This record gives sequence, structure tokens and C-alpha cells, in this order.
Amino acid sequence: MQIKNSILALIFCQALIVSAQQNQGGHCGTDEFHHEWLKNHPEAAEQERLYNEQAKKMEPELERRAAIYTIPVVFHVIHTNGPENISREQIVDQLRVLNQDFNFLNPNRTKIRSQFTAVAADCQIQFKLANIAPDGSCTDGINRVYSSFGVEVDQQDQKVKSLVQWDYTQYLNIWVVTSIKSSGNGTILGYATFPWTFNQTGDGIVIRHDRVGTIGTAIPSDSGRTLTHEVGHWLNLLHTFQDGCTGGDQIDDTPPVASTFTNANCPANGNSCSNDVPNLPDQWENYMDYSEGSCMAMFTLKQKARMTSALNQNPRRNIISAANLIATGITPGSVAPLASFSSSHRVVCAGQTVTFYDQSCKATVTARSWTLTGSSSPSSSAANPTVVYQTPGKYAVSLTVQNSKGSNTKSVTDYIEVLSKISPNYPNLEEGFESDPAPRGYLPLSPAPDVWKTTSQSDYTGFTFVPYKDNQCFKAPVSSSDNPGKVYSFRTPSFDLSKLRGLSSRITFYCAYAPTNTTTSEILRLYASTDCGNSYRQILERSGTGLAYIGAPASTTNFVPTQKSHWRLQGNTSLGSISLDTFKNVIFRVDVISDAGNPVYIDNLNISQWFAGTDNPANDLGVRLYPNPAVEKATLELNVKSQDVYEVDLIDVQGRIVSHIAKEKLGVGTKIINIEKNKLPTGSLYILRIKSSSGSVTKPFSFAP
Repeated sequence: MQIKNSILALIFCQALIVSAQQNQGGHCGTDEFHHEWLKNHPEAAEQERLYNEQAKKMEPELERRAAIYTIPVVFHVIHTNGPENISREQIVDQLRVLNQDFNFLNPNRTKIRSQFTAVAADCQIQFKLANIAPDGSCTDGINRVYSSFGVEVDQQDQKVKSLVQWDYTQYLNIWVVTSIKSSGNGTILGYATFPWTFNQTGDGIVIRHDRVGTIGTAIPSDSGRTLTHEVGHWLNLLHTFQDGCTGGDQIDDTPPVASTFTNANCPANGNSCSNDVPNLPDQWENYMDYSEGSCMAMFTLKQKARMTSALNQNPRRNIISAANLIATGITPGSVAPLASFSSSHRVVCAGQTVTFYDQSCKATVTARSWTLTGSSSPSSSAANPTVVYQTPGKYAVSLTVQNSKGSNTKSVTDYIEVLSKISPNYPNLEEGFESDPAPRGYLPLSPAPDVWKTTSQSDYTGFTFVPYKDNQCFKAPVSSSDNPGKVYSFRTPSFDLSKLRGLSSRITFYCAYAPTNTTTSEILRLYASTDCGNSYRQILERSGTGLAYIGAPASTTNFVPTQKSHWRLQGNTSLGSISLDTFKNVIFRVDVISDAGNPVYIDNLNISQWFAGTDNPANDLGVRLYPNPAVEKATLELNVKSQDVYEVDLIDVQGRIVSHIAKEKLGVGTKIINIEKNKLPTGSLYILRIKSSSGSVTKPFSFAP
């Protein structure tokens, strides 16, 4: 309540946070961020003083304004395809909380104590997801960005913000991340920039994904109030405990609070400061305190006036202007609509529901027509139809929208991909990438041979096939011309890993890489999906010396592997420890993130209970086995380079030889040996061992049950 210079207040508050937070939960990082900003930009102190002086002058006329202000919002979901890539529903739920809190419609407002009901304010500020992006295309206000920097924001360099930012004079930018790193202690839940920091790079709010809304990954006890709190900062509100009892938040109807976490437990009769007149208890109902989310229930009339003054000064003034509301799609124009849509999923398991969202923009839609080929409702006029796909395949989606000014259609071929609930592919595979344009080698031939996807969405670039000696391997063609952060990606077919339960299942592969110098490195990440590729979790990351081959020089340019020692075994050697062997539909994805250095090569990817072993890229035996798994018959192809005696044995999982398939002297050339299921002892899981004087090759091999 008492007014002091806010710069001193922030410095003192910083000290309070560091001393208190070690024994408390998460906190707001705005004070820390602001303190660093002032330290690096001392000239901003006068800018802040003048801004707040103007806010105080404007306060009386703005306290009881009638106008409703609308703020266009964009959520930048920064992710690596993990749980931080939160759902549209979770973001919409957060918008619900924001709009209730800023319009005094929150259900818990009835619990505000009688001392404060007279000053509780309807702030008359509403938030809407932007409908037009900066480039003029339609958007649903949710911008998903794959991050080459990981999913943690460092307050010192804020690299993730460099991935994307929309014009802060037109949109409220909200970056959703996994964690926030600062120079202080404790867990930071979110932080914001104050409005007087004109032209600051990264204007907006950063928030952890588990503090967005009340559903999905959100922590329920927060009640979605972290973002309400941070928007308050973005609109120039300080903490109610700013500078303790002798300082203040520059607001006259919020009683002072002694310290940061004084009201963490919402004490019924708490009154940590007695120097205010009249002497009131702590207002822990206020969104700008550090109380429990369920206790927070109000802004005050004078907080409303201060936020309104921020929206009537630069740089926030333009964001609520009539022209900007048209430019961002909040207010419809008098033109024909532009068709656009999104969906809850792009890849689903058979039988899974998909909700489509009409996100057409530019104008009001008066009629719409969906064509949803292959779904339970092939046509619909609903705004957001929900359908089911039962049959595996790829399906087109089309939407036509119209009004009195005209119509527009958007159609996308192969928009939805439906996969079998239970994968038809069994593990015990070693893929050598021997065929272009789609790898074949030891890849199961069902489904189609193009199931190794070398490209994904628009922000991914595919791997390529390149020769290695007499064979081929997969390559992420990183080069010095890349923008750092460019992503190369491929995914495997789906596999029923339950067949490996209890058998020490693993995914391993050979990787060849050498860094360009000691300070930069490409990053390799391995992911697994158990929901038909709709979402992924990371199960491996390698970079630097952990990615480079053993003995690689500190600096190499235009690296190409030329010998056995250039390859290094990589992978996850215990899929059972992360419960992947309990799933009947697992897809793996490999990402390589460029640092504008050298290519990354991958070969002999093995999914089985064995390591990608003696059949490495340097072997001279020239062995191919396909299909694998086989149904009734498999073909063993030997590319014999020198006359020699070859022994071919089939070994069971206990290490016993169950069949001597061949032992003969072979001449130079290609030798074909058929392996028929009906000529073997009962069983479906084997090791095929091929020996000659040149060495030994073992290959996991199975017959489908």
C-alpha cells in the first residue's frame, strides 16, 4: 500500500526471495529478471520512474472505466515432443481462467473476506487467441515450436525466445516451457516483462507447462493462477509484498505484506504489517501475492486503474486498438473468409477420436462444409466435428467456408494417418538402409516399405541414403550452411515390443560423427512413441564427445566415415526399464539437431534383445536377410567376395544350435539360401550365425507367430 521507489523495492524483494524460497515452493521470477534488466540497462531506471508517474496521474479517471479491453494472445509451445507439448484443450482451459479472473467471474470470488469486497474489481480485460498470424495466415493462436535449445529458458540469455516472437505491440507472447533457470535459488514458475521496458527483446511472459490451466499436465493446486499473476506484472503490477511492510506496490488499496511467502498457507487472521492506516489484515486473496492458487480471488480497483493506464500508454496502447483487433483476427472483417483448420491429432491409432477445429479467419463464417474421408462422419457442417477413424491408412481433409462475401476451400491430402492399434511388426530387426528411396534390408515388408519416414512436419528435414563401402547408411546431411538448430529426423515403423518382454530389449545402432571444433556439436536425440506417433518421449541424448567416435580429433571438417573405428555403438540398452516392452505399438524417432558442423551417419539400427553387433558397416561378408520377421520363408543373401567355406547355423534364445542350414565352399558371387519355417523345430525367435575365415555375422531373426 505504501509507495516507495520501485527500483529499491525490487532490489530488496530480490534479497527476500533468495532467503525465503529455499524452504518454499515455486515462485515468480519477474523480480529477478527485472533486477538483471536494470543492472544491464541502468538508463531504464528513469524510464520506469516516468512511466509510473504517468500511471499515477491517470489512475483517478481510469479506476471505474466502462470499456472492455481485448488482448490478442499467442501461446508459443516450446517443445521436443515431450509432455511440454501441451494440448489445445489445456491452453483453452487457461484462457478460461484468465478471463474469469480479469472479469471478476471466478467461482471463488464469494470467499473474499468482507474487509475487501468493496475494493474487489472487475478489470474488464478479456483475452482471446489470435486468429491471424503476423504473415497474414490463419492461426488458432497456438504456435508449436520444436526447440533445438531444449525446453528450459535461461533468464540470462533467453535463447528459446530467439526461436520465435510475434510483434509484441500486436500480441501478448506467452512462451510455454518445461523449466526456467535463473541465478537465484528455488523453482521459478513463470516471469514477465514490465510494460515500461520499451523495445525489449522478448517482451511477454514465460511459464512452465505444468502451470498452464487446470487440466492435462497442470498442477491442480495452482488453479491456473500463475499466468493470472504474470499477466498482472505484464500490465505493470508489482507484488503486494514489494519491499515488505515499509515499502509497497504503489497501490493504495492493497495492505502491505511482510515477506514473499508470508501468506503461502492463506492464514485466516494473518496481519504481517501493522503500519497501514487503517490497519487491515493481509490481502492474500490478491492475485499478486504468493498465496495458494485456490485462495487467490481478486484484483483491486486501484490495481485495475494501474493496469488500464498500462494499456493506454506505449507500448501496450496499440495492442487493444480497433485496427490491431482486425489485424490479429479478433474482430472479423467485411470480406470473404479464408479457410483453415487444425486437429487434435495428425497421427492416430485405429479407433481413436480426432477433433477438427475450424480456424478460418479474416471474416465471420456463416456456413461450412467438412469432407472427412475415411472417418465415422465423412461430411459435417459443425464448427469442430469429432470423428473416429477405424481403418489404417492416410486420409484427406477438406473444409469449405463461406459468407455473403464469398467462399474459400482448403484441402490437404494425407492429412490424417491412421495406424493399427497393435503393430503387425515384430522386433528382432536390424536395418542396414540398403535400399533407396526406402530402406529395405531387414525391414519388415508389411506394412508398405516406405514406413521409414525420412521427413515429418515442415520444420523437419529428412535423412538421406549415402554409400558406405559396398552398402549404404543413413545420413543427417548437416553442413556449415545450416542455421543452427535445424532438425533432421526419421522415424521407424511401429513394433509390438511386448514380444520382447523379459528379454532385455534394446534399441542400438552404429553412429559415425566427428565435431568441427571443441565448442560446438550436433545433438542426437532418440524418442519413443506409444500412441501411434501422436506424441513422443525422449529416451536418449548424445552430443560432443558422447556422440563423436572414440578417438575423434578435436576439429574435423566435411567428415565422412572411411573405416571401422569411425563408428560407435549408441542407443538405449534397457527398454524394459522404461516399460516400453509392455506396449504393442512403439515407434522410434531419431532427431539430429544441427550446429552448422558435420553430418551424422547411422547404420545397422537394431531393435531386439541383442546389440547391433558383429554385423557392423566394416564387415566384408555382405549378408542380407529378408523379410525379417518372415511368415513362411526368409531369404538369406550372401555377397561372397572371395572363395571360402561358409557355415550357416540357426541358434535359439538359449544359445543352442537348432539347425545347421549350410556348410559349403562358395565361389565369388551372390549365393541365395532359403530358410523355411516348416523345416525348422517349433519356435519363432532365433539368431542366424554366418561364419567364414573373414569373420562372423550374427543376425536376430524371427518368424511371425
